[in-house]
Amino acid sequence: MRKNIKRGLNIAIALWIAFIFCAAPSSAAEKHKVEKGETLEMISLTFIVSIDDIKKWNHLERTAAVEGDTLRIPEKRSQRKALEKAPGISVSEDEKKLLARLVHAEAKGEPYEGKVAVASVVLNRVEHDEFPDSVKKVIYEKNAFSPVGNGSIQNKPDQESKKAADEALKRKSVHYLYFFNSETAESEWIKTRKIKETIGNHSFAM
Repeated sequence: MRKNIKRGLNIAIALWIAFIFCAAPSSAAEKHKVEKGETLEMISLTFIVSIDDIKKWNHLERTAAVEGDTLRIPEKRSQRKALEKAPGISVSEDEKKLLARLVHAEAKGEPYEGKVAVASVVLNRVEHDEFPDSVKKVIYEKNAFSPVGNGSIQNKPDQESKKAADEALKRKSVHYLYFFNSETAESEWIKTRKIKETIGNHSFAM
C-alpha cells in the first residue's frame, strides 16, 4: 500500500516537473513594466512577439495590460537581430517630437497600427525622390498635412502617438505615400490614388 502511494507520488512529481519544462518557452525572456496607456497590442508590436505568447509567458487570461505590472517578454532573437540590422532614417529629437505631434493630430482616435502607418507615410516620403529629404521638410511642405494649416500640429502628443512614431522609425511596415479619410477629404485628386489598405478611418495609398 505504502509502495503504491510512494509510486503515485513519484509519478505525480515527475509529471509536474515535465509540465513545467514543457510549458516554459525555450528562449530567454526580458522584463517590461507596463506604462500608463500601454496595451498588450502595443507591447507585442514593440517587442515583435504575439499577444498569445505574452499571455502564455505571464499566465494571463485577460486581454488588457495593467499599468505597473511587470511582464516577462519572450525574446525572438532572430527577429530582433533582423530589426537591429534594418536600415532606418536618422532623425533629430526635435523631428521625432514633430512626427509624434503629427501622428496625434492626424490619427487621434485611430487604431495604434493606423498611427504607425501615418508616421510611416512621412518616413516613406523622406526616402522618396519626389518629396523633401527630411521629416521636418516633409511635414511642413505646403498643403501636405492639414494639421500644419489649422495649427493642431502644435498640440502635445499622447503616449500612444509617441510610441507609434518610435515604432515607425524602427520598422517601416507600410510603403504608402498617402493617406486620407474618404468621408472628409476635400481633394478629389487624393481620391484617385490606388488604395492599398484601410485602417480605421484612413485609407492608405500609393
